[in-house]
Amino acid sequence: MNQFNNEDLASKKTKTFKALVDDVLVKFDHPKVTGKELLTGAGVKNLECVSLFQKLKGCDFERISLDEKVDLSHPSLEKFVVKPPDSWNYTIDEEPETSTEAKLSANQILANAGITPVTDYYLVEFDSTGNEITHKDTPDAPIQLKCPGSKFVSVFKGETPVS
Repeated sequence: MNQFNNEDLASKKTKTFKALVDDVLVKFDHPKVTGKELLTGAGVKNLECVSLFQKLKGCDFERISLDEKVDLSHPSLEKFVVKPPDSWNYTIDEEPETSTEAKLSANQILANAGITPVTDYYLVEFDSTGNEITHKDTPDAPIQLKCPGSKFVSVFKGETPVS
C-alpha cells in the first residue's frame, strides 16, 4: 500500500493559477482574484492611478475594478493590460475636482472650480515635493494632471479693496 504524508498530498493538490499583467507573470494559489490582487502582484504601486483591463478574444477589452473578482480557472492564460486612469482627481483651493481629461489649462481648472472671471486669477501648482509652479503667464497652456492628485491654488491678481 502506497503511503503519502499530508505534505506530499497537499503539494500534489496545489494548483497554480496564472495571469499576465502587462507582460508580468503573476501566480496565485486560488482561482478567483480581485483587480487589486492582480495589480499588486504585478508590482503596481499607485492603484488609483491606473485602470485594469482584461484582454478578451479578438481585440476586445473589459475594464476590471479593484474589488471585482476574476476567475483564473479557465484553461488559457489570462491576459490583462494596465492603462492610465479613466479620470483624474485634483484639488483647487483644497476642494476636490475630477476631470476625464489628462491635460487642462489653468483657465479650464479655474473655470471648472467656478472661479470667475478667470482673467482675475492665476493658478499656482504644488508638485509632489511642495515646490510651487506658477501658471500666471501661461493661462491657456496645457497642464498635465498628475496621479495621485495634483494640487492647485487660485491667486487673485486684481486690486484688493482696503477699507
